[in-house]
Amino acid sequence: MKVLVLAALLAITAACGSYSFPGSTSQTGHVSGTVTVYPCAPVEQQGVPCKGLMGTGLEISFTNGSESTSVTVDRSGSYSAELSPSTWKVSFKGVARIISGPNPVTVPSGGSVVANYVVDSGIRVPVPQAAAS
Repeated sequence: MKVLVLAALLAITAACGSYSFPGSTSQTGHVSGTVTVYPCAPVEQQGVPCKGLMGTGLEISFTNGSESTSVTVDRSGSYSAELSPSTWKVSFKGVARIISGPNPVTVPSGGSVVANYVVDSGIRVPVPQAAAS
């Protein structure tokens, strides 16, 4: 009889441990992608188009109102983040601004999203000064 009660208690304990309350967000989602930066230099040679630079070292911020997470782009231009399921506003720290890529990005519970970004490097060609008369 004791073995039967003990087995029933173990079964109930296991069932309670796997229960998830409605509205709880125990799982995370995964977002990853690449970051490419344009323009490549202040002056580019004619006929040699810029192929973009990897966004190595740039910091991407994900914000959903109550939470904020930042990740750094690695040497290959890739990033990866585990986020709670939500819709996240995406921004880059510093002068880089998004030219293309999803903003905001919606991360599903237990799923993954690929979000590739092209950002403006902030490099500008100097404007020629007016000649003095």
